[in-house]
Amino acid sequence: MAKHVLFMHAMYAHKLRSFQSAKAAGLTVSVVGPELPGWVTPYVDHFIEAPTDTPDEMRRTIALLRTLHDATPFDGVVTFWDHGVVPAAQVGAALGLPSTSIGAAHRVRNKAAMREALARGGVPHPAFARVTSWEELRAACERIGFPAIYKPTGGAGSAGVLKIESAAQLRSVYEIAANYVNPDSDSFFAYYPNEFVLEEFLSGQEVSVEGVVARGAVHLAGVTEKWVADHSFTEYRHAYPARLSEAERREATQLAEAAVKAIGIDNCGFHVEIMMTADGGRIVEVNGRLGGGFIASHLVPLGDGTDLIGASLRAALGEPVDLAPRFAAGACTRFLVASRAGTVREWIGLDEVRRAPGVQEFGLNKQVGDRVVLPPEAFFESRLAYVVTDGPDTGEAIRRAEAALAGVRCVIA
Repeated sequence: MAKHVLFMHAMYAHKLRSFQSAKAAGLTVSVVGPELPGWVTPYVDHFIEAPTDTPDEMRRTIALLRTLHDATPFDGVVTFWDHGVVPAAQVGAALGLPSTSIGAAHRVRNKAAMREALARGGVPHPAFARVTSWEELRAACERIGFPAIYKPTGGAGSAGVLKIESAAQLRSVYEIAANYVNPDSDSFFAYYPNEFVLEEFLSGQEVSVEGVVARGAVHLAGVTEKWVADHSFTEYRHAYPARLSEAERREATQLAEAAVKAIGIDNCGFHVEIMMTADGGRIVEVNGRLGGGFIASHLVPLGDGTDLIGASLRAALGEPVDLAPRFAAGACTRFLVASRAGTVREWIGLDEVRRAPGVQEFGLNKQVGDRVVLPPEAFFESRLAYVVTDGPDTGEAIRRAEAALAGVRCVIA
């Protein structure tokens, strides 16, 4: 009989390969969430319509899932986005499925609790302070200094991340952040309402370490190079595998493994962001799910043949995991990011990019007529398009991605 995996939510179409991989592995797929988007329906056997945003909603949903589990048991629960990390742990604990503990799920989702766990484990990270009020923010800045990073403890995908250059910016940043992290307007912040972390600003080369933890064992896939916009912190390019020296690669992977163990996540994918500074690597964030931005779904398989999604599913089912690479190549994702707000009026050069060397996938985030909004007004509305390329090595994959997008123009009025 096919094993039965429960997905927490089906959020957006860029995660399609997660569902395709589950069906290709012969799994029975159920999804629990408030809605089921049309793009995923061909890969879903059962949809359980239930709210999952707030702790109260999850208590009611878990009661429903217990009843369903008694009739048709689930063998594992999995999530591929931050929104589902704590709910997946709650479901796993309630139903006795392989999963991260609820405590570890909260530590990985709450950026202040994450820093506290790293500090206890002796894992290098930036100076930080938990902030819940204007007075705490002022005191934290006096201790940590400028520039500094201010972000919601329960944020994701660089949303709500703000840079503070000087004391003159404090009040405006505080008000912008307080308005953004409001559970009444966005239930995503229901678990950690009105809570922030102030961090020392780090400079250097940012990388991320990809992998899976299963039955307490950390399995490493590789390291991704990342490029982030200076002020909006929008990630605009990823490349795999990262062009690091052997010593740098070893430092990054050892840091990531230590961070995963310090926080205690288990039976899930992970994506550990690290800043390689002049004084050594520092943990930026630990995520209890696989890397987004096409890293896990496209770049790692194109770069070395590793099936990260399949490994994450096996970990959720309590099965053995193997992340041995099958070949050596390179892959890159390049996002076209807007520099101005407005409305998309026209796209130019789309046919050419699809025929460019090395292009594996090209897509639009914004169609003609769509609104474009820049941070800090909105944090997910400035990416216009993306291209995924491969090549014989990472450098060539990057060159192909840049060349493919060079002739693409989005007219914004």
